[in-house]
Amino acid sequence: VDSVRAVFHKDSLFRFENHASLTDALQKFRQAQGNTTGVTLDKCFETFTKPERLDEHNMWYCSQCKEHVRAMKTMQLWRLPNVLVITLKRFEFKHMLRRDKLDTLVDFPLDGLDMSKHCASARTNRDSFVQDSVPAVYDLFGVTNHYGRMGFGHYTAFARRWDENGMSNDWALFDDASVHSVGDGRGVNGRNGIVSPAAYILFYRRRTFH
Repeated sequence: VDSVRAVFHKDSLFRFENHASLTDALQKFRQAQGNTTGVTLDKCFETFTKPERLDEHNMWYCSQCKEHVRAMKTMQLWRLPNVLVITLKRFEFKHMLRRDKLDTLVDFPLDGLDMSKHCASARTNRDSFVQDSVPAVYDLFGVTNHYGRMGFGHYTAFARRWDENGMSNDWALFDDASVHSVGDGRGVNGRNGIVSPAAYILFYRRRTFH
């Protein structure tokens, strides 16, 4: 027999989607079918700073009523750095022995990330790091990618040069000992694109240092 050819019906295949041996194949299948969905980086920040009511397992002790209550929790960004490092949540806790890889596409800008709308001090009358003379606009200069699952996998990186005079438009892909140019980082036919479900850590530089 020179070759063996197998045909699978997609509905039958999906019945076994929890089987570990089919995880990677299903991911590729769904991507090929165009069924992947994404979210913007701005939306991630909006969700991160959205008030959240604590559940019954994480109640807060109120010093006034002397009881544990389901209080509202709010996360806020108050001061913005010159170099902003953003780690995307790529692993979801299931139980002590299992964390699933999250392959959601996060659409992030290569240039012109405006963080002023996500910074709480920019919306108050107090002294702020976000001033008209120091815009909170950032440009991407590096991305760390992760392929595989929790506990094993492969890392690559995209990066571009920058100095006090500005940012280069040419990106390079670093893959172990291999380094090669990927042009403007937009990718061709889905290959070598910086914005991808593999993006794990984002490195941004403020256009104007304070």
